[in-house]
Amino acid sequence: MDTNKLGNKPNKKFDLNLLRVFISTYETESVTKSAEQLDLTQSAVSNALSRLKEQVGYELFSRTGRGIKPTRYAKELYDQTHEQIMSIEKVIQGMAEFNPEQTQRSFVVYCHEAAMLRLQKRLRIGDIYPNIEIILKELPHKDARIYEDLHMEKVDLVIDVSPSDSKVFQSELLHSEGLICVASRTHPRLHQGILDKASYMAESHVLLNIRRHNLTFVDWLVNDVLPPRKVFSQHSSLLGMLPSVSNSQAIAVIPQSVADQYGDIFQLQTFPFPFETKTFDSYMVWPTKMSHNSAISWLRQQMINHLKVG
Repeated sequence: MDTNKLGNKPNKKFDLNLLRVFISTYETESVTKSAEQLDLTQSAVSNALSRLKEQVGYELFSRTGRGIKPTRYAKELYDQTHEQIMSIEKVIQGMAEFNPEQTQRSFVVYCHEAAMLRLQKRLRIGDIYPNIEIILKELPHKDARIYEDLHMEKVDLVIDVSPSDSKVFQSELLHSEGLICVASRTHPRLHQGILDKASYMAESHVLLNIRRHNLTFVDWLVNDVLPPRKVFSQHSSLLGMLPSVSNSQAIAVIPQSVADQYGDIFQLQTFPFPFETKTFDSYMVWPTKMSHNSAISWLRQQMINHLKVG
């Protein structure tokens, strides 16, 4: 680091702990969230920032209506220091060995519903490692909440339908699959596995009421712009959609794996989706700083084992 550029007191002994507090506050843009992440009091975080400000001789944050914003100097300080501090944390975290056969540990994983259904069917960690618990939780509805909780270490791992675009996190594609249309096997107009675009638009639809980038589930994945459809019902869960389809003349669009797992149970027939779509993906996302953490590495390997193949 260029001490002449970033500070005006290079000869004074520098406390690197102040940089860790600064980096956390910079990334969260909140003294409160930084205190929670670092397990400190808010006053301790404020005092550390004041000490750092005194040592470097520059303002670091300015107050806004809802919190704080970094100054230009703070951005330069962050850009030049956060990778080095993160590297130190990686080394320290990597030194702690994690033995799943001896260590008692609970992990929390946020995952989208299709991935959760696959994991619930395949994941039997307790049978092999009785001291280990993996708790699967549905993704929060707000994207920002997902990654805030991951950054604050309230959750250990995220299985999402898209990768993170932040350098604070790492992403890995685990699984890709297509979308498929489903209808009741007693549907009076649909049969023999044939469904063209006109027939699709003519039917009533059971919709999944989640959004990505301000688009509904289907519209987000379809390459074309779909005209409005007749809505039969809306649901917050894939599994909640299936009885509605089974007991009506409406149709729905779901991931192939969900149709394979539950199609016979709900007496559904399937049709190729008549529009060109992106793949429905499952990405594993974790904090970059935890890449060499042995416990998180073990957890990531479990997700690879149970989601990446098949």
